[in-house]
Amino acid sequence: MRTATLAAWTALLLATVPTSSRANDPSVPLAKGVRGLVTRASGGVIMDGKLTEWSTAFCTPVHYNHGNLNERAAQFFYQWDETALYIGLRCLDTKQANPGQGGAVFNGDAVEFYLDTRSGDALRGKDWTDGAVHLFYSPFVNAELKPRWVMRDGIATSNTVLKGVEVAATATPWGYDCEFKLPWANFPQFAPKLGALLAIDAELCSGDGGTRTDRTFAYGSPLSVQQPASLGLLELVRSFDPEYLPIIGPSSFPMWVETPWGQPDRAQCQAVIAIPPAFAEIVGKVEVRLHDADGKIVKTVIAVIEPFGPPEKGLGFTRAVARWSIDDFAPNTYFATAQITARTGKPMLTVTTRMVHEANMSGR
Repeated sequence: MRTATLAAWTALLLATVPTSSRANDPSVPLAKGVRGLVTRASGGVIMDGKLTEWSTAFCTPVHYNHGNLNERAAQFFYQWDETALYIGLRCLDTKQANPGQGGAVFNGDAVEFYLDTRSGDALRGKDWTDGAVHLFYSPFVNAELKPRWVMRDGIATSNTVLKGVEVAATATPWGYDCEFKLPWANFPQFAPKLGALLAIDAELCSGDGGTRTDRTFAYGSPLSVQQPASLGLLELVRSFDPEYLPIIGPSSFPMWVETPWGQPDRAQCQAVIAIPPAFAEIVGKVEVRLHDADGKIVKTVIAVIEPFGPPEKGLGFTRAVARWSIDDFAPNTYFATAQITARTGKPMLTVTTRMVHEANMSGR
């Protein structure tokens, strides 16, 4: 399935005719403000905790800049069909556990999940009302693989009652896969169809065998707990069209710029650009451009593309890393962007850093 995905993307990136001109697969413009996609499941999603049916799903990598990649880096995937919304997660984590009791499912390895299915001006509004839900799910009870979920209680959620929710997971020595299913029947005002809009944030919680010690967000920040306005606007589409890359690519290729802790050489700044698994064999070059305060490019650094994680598993964990001396430019006098190019030489997109506080501490 991965080979088929690679072949399809390579063909699209090599094509000289714009996607929107191809009568057999017309490009559908995305709505204003959309930051991500929920791609249509190509077949039935089997809730077995294996991400077999997820190779063409839209992905948002998280924690690719963490100082301990093999305990943190993860990939969130998003799919839909007429019956449900599906969220997939693949996480590198060798210390798997969730000791949280009762409603404290966030307290360990878990997902804190936020969804807004309301319409019109209510979508991504400030307050939690019916149709907007906040919940937790985890593959584990203590160190046992025993998937569970629970609604957020009391605050930062609505009175929406959920039925038919399913969570399934599998674990390996390198980490775990998790599938989450939320039936649309819980949101009768929402019509699952091409072009429909909803808002999501997916927060990965990590505990290193204990209670929650780390967290990171796919779209927002801890503000997502307080108000749905922090969530990312997503659109239901048939597939991930290459023409969407300039719009939704920044969510799928997130970029972090920081000065890591504990460096072996004289102090350097570091830019990390995540490469989602469907593109791991397609991206050919990543250039980090440093700009002065007026936007002029003053230095270009070629990033090193680094696969990581267990290579024998073919998980597609790949990132691009560029480094430069902290003495090259004084803080607050410059900013960075990254230009991503396919192996064919075709430019794909340009990204910059996210202006949110993700509540993670990547340098530890």
